[in-house]
Amino acid sequence: MDHRMIRLTSRRLAVVLVVTLCTSPVGWSAAHGQDHPAHGAPATPENAPHLVVSPPLAGPLSRGLAVIAFRTENLKIMPVYGEAATQVIPRLGHLHVTVDGGPWHWLHASDEPIVVQGLPPGPHRVLVELAAANHRILETQTLNFDIP
Repeated sequence: MDHRMIRLTSRRLAVVLVVTLCTSPVGWSAAHGQDHPAHGAPATPENAPHLVVSPPLAGPLSRGLAVIAFRTENLKIMPVYGEAATQVIPRLGHLHVTVDGGPWHWLHASDEPIVVQGLPPGPHRVLVELAAANHRILETQTLNFDIP
């Protein structure tokens, strides 16, 4: 087995372990002595997931390339999906990205910047949606920018 397979297998095992351990009946409350929104207590503005999206980097725009940095608060971006994953602490999620109002979007499931290439000159709009592991939209941000 080459090193890439071992790394992929290790990541999958780690995700399974995180989901299994973090969704145990003991859960957040017993481990931390308090309730947590994923375990029945309502989310408050202080611990609600939040998305912060930065404007595209100016330099790459001249080449038709939008490099969009973002960060999340109270949610970790990871490629883990489904109802069971909504119970994991810390909260897990991903982004849905739509360019220029297109009929489809793609899933962005890493904390690396969003990169959109091959954009023609003119105005563009990128919709970034913060989604829970079950694809429920939690928050949206829209970026408008021009390719020179």
